Amino acid sequence: MNALIIFMVRLIIGLAFGILLIRLFRPEWGIYHGVVTGIILTALAYALNFFRKKQH
Repeated sequence: MNALIIFMVRLIIGLAFGILLIRLFRPEWGIYHGVVTGIILTALAYALNFFRKKQH
């Protein structure tokens, strides 16, 4: 797959889960906290992928 497509899929899934997590555990927080959480989740996905490939 194209690297841009993989990035977009990871970003969309990360944002969806980030917003969902914030809404479940901190409903008083705004949507921006969910977006930031989603971006952090996306960055963690790339970091874990980097470390996984580094070991092999």
